[in-house]
Amino acid sequence: MHEYYAANQKKLKKDLDHYLGLIASELEQETGQAYSDLLEEVWDCYRGELMERFPYIGGKKSSGTRNLTGAYCYVALGEVCRKKYGMDLERWGCLTTVSFQRHFDRIPGTAKMLAGMVLRTPGLVNRLLKKKDRQNAANARENPGSFETQTQKPAAEYPIIYHTTVCPLANFAKEYGYMDYMPYLCNLDYVMFGAFGVPFYREKTCAHGDGYCDFKLKRDAPIVPAWPCHGTNTDDPLL
Repeated sequence: MHEYYAANQKKLKKDLDHYLGLIASELEQETGQAYSDLLEEVWDCYRGELMERFPYIGGKKSSGTRNLTGAYCYVALGEVCRKKYGMDLERWGCLTTVSFQRHFDRIPGTAKMLAGMVLRTPGLVNRLLKKKDRQNAANARENPGSFETQTQKPAAEYPIIYHTTVCPLANFAKEYGYMDYMPYLCNLDYVMFGAFGVPFYREKTCAHGDGYCDFKLKRDAPIVPAWPCHGTNTDDPLL
C-alpha cells in the first residue's frame, strides 16, 4: 500500500461510510445485515483488495485522487454484495446511482445553482479546463498513469467539450478485473451534471476501449436522465 493511502485510512473510511450510509436502509434490506456490520465488511474489502493496490496519482494535490478513491468505494460494495449476498450487477448499479444522487441532493440549492451558472458560461469554463489540462499534464509527468485531459475546440451544438485521455479508474479496472463495474461508474457523470442542471452528452469512454472519454455540454438541451444506465441494456427501475 502506498504511504499516502496508508496515512489517510481514517478519512477514506469516513468517505466510504458517507456514500454507503446514504443507502443504508436499502443495503440492510438487500443483505439482511446491520449497516454497521456491512460497513466493516466493505471496508475490509476496500482496504485489503483495492487500497492496497491503488496507484499513487498525486495524492491531495490531484483532484483525480478523490475520483479514484470515491468511485472504488462503490466497487468494494459490489464485491461484497455480489459475492457474499448474491446481489446482481444491475441492482448494485441502481443502488450506486441512488447513493450518488442523494450525495448531490445534500448540496444546498444555491450552491448548485451557482455551479450550474458557471458551467453554462463557455468562455470561462474553457479557460479553466485548459488550465486544468496543463496541471494534469504536469502531474502525469511526475506520476505516470494519472488523469490526463484535452479541452477540445467548441462546436455550435456543444460549446464545452473536453476529453479524458488517461483514466486511472478504467486502467485499474482492466488490470485487476473490475471491468463489469465501469459502465455504472462512468454513468455517474450523468448524475453529477444533472444535479447542476447541465445537459451532458457522451459517446465514448476509455472503459469501452474508445481511447478517451468525451464530456460534451450541450446548449439549450434537456437534461439526460442518469438511469437506465448508459452503455448497458438495463431497464431496472430506480428506487
